[in-house]
Amino acid sequence: MRSFGRHLFALALFLAFTVVIFAQDKSKEEPKEQVLRVDTSLVSIDVVVTSKTGARSPANLKAEDFVVYEDGVRQKVENFAATDVPFNVVLLIDTSGSTKDDTDLLKKAARRFLSEMRPQDRIAIIELNQRVSVLEELTSDRDKLEHAIDFLQPGTGTAFYDALQIALEDVLKNVDGRKAIIALTDGVDSTGGATYDEILPEIEKARVTTYFLEVSTETITEKGMMLDCNDQKSFHFSRKQLRKYLQEYADGADDSQYQDHCDLSRLERMQINRRLYESARKELRELSSQTGGRVYPCKYLSEIEPAYTQIAAELRTQYSLGYYPKNEKRDGKWRMLKIELNRSGFIAKTKPGYRAPQN
Repeated sequence: MRSFGRHLFALALFLAFTVVIFAQDKSKEEPKEQVLRVDTSLVSIDVVVTSKTGARSPANLKAEDFVVYEDGVRQKVENFAATDVPFNVVLLIDTSGSTKDDTDLLKKAARRFLSEMRPQDRIAIIELNQRVSVLEELTSDRDKLEHAIDFLQPGTGTAFYDALQIALEDVLKNVDGRKAIIALTDGVDSTGGATYDEILPEIEKARVTTYFLEVSTETITEKGMMLDCNDQKSFHFSRKQLRKYLQEYADGADDSQYQDHCDLSRLERMQINRRLYESARKELRELSSQTGGRVYPCKYLSEIEPAYTQIAAELRTQYSLGYYPKNEKRDGKWRMLKIELNRSGFIAKTKPGYRAPQN
């Protein structure tokens, strides 16, 4: 009996010791998986599917139809949303300067865009000229949106980057789901506090696709800049525009010679105007490229409606993908993205990359 008792005691001691070791090992293993998910941020990207032949996007695409590469390394798609997910769109409409005589045409084009969107999609209307006005917050109520469009009024000046900042921070910041900004403008910023250098990193971080309907106003603006300052129809460069020209094209020049539009010669005005438009075109393309969007040049205002139609069609063929990157470093470096589609005859397009989070 004593021998049996000793064996029983030894067995109980062994089992207790085993339980302790297992519990310790388990406590070491479980946090490892939890930490992986906490420290690794989900990368969410929007992908547009287009056809090489102009046919419709293929129906019933699934996650396994998409192949995602980050810096050349294939990633595993964890989240997937199809095109039936509602969209959140901010419509920016520039009513400044040379478009003031065509406000009715701008309103007609905006209404055409509303008719192209699906009933469940939400839209906000922002007007920009010398100030930025949110005419309607995100809503699927078409009557409210139609009413907001009626309030579009011509003005002077273009607070373009302020309008983008308000769209990102005030309208879309806390909104889930697919998001886009569609701006009708020439892109030549003239008033407000925000600048391109401030907006670009915000656009990079935000999961917002940007489209620009680039209105051609350079010839009309140049004509107004050449007029005598006393002429009521004359256009004047703002101090913000003159500072931008100095920083980008006339570094080292005497600032005192670029303080007042009326002190500039006609040749100087022509050169500055052309440079500002050159800069605006470059910036619009960089902003759209960073988000997977596009620039639609509209030489004539009659081209605005077809451009809106194309954008609406592109939004309807957009998918949302998410993955946990195999590169878990939080180093703030740029990561290149590439999307392939396992369907012949179709192309998948997304933004060129994203900036990794940084500790």
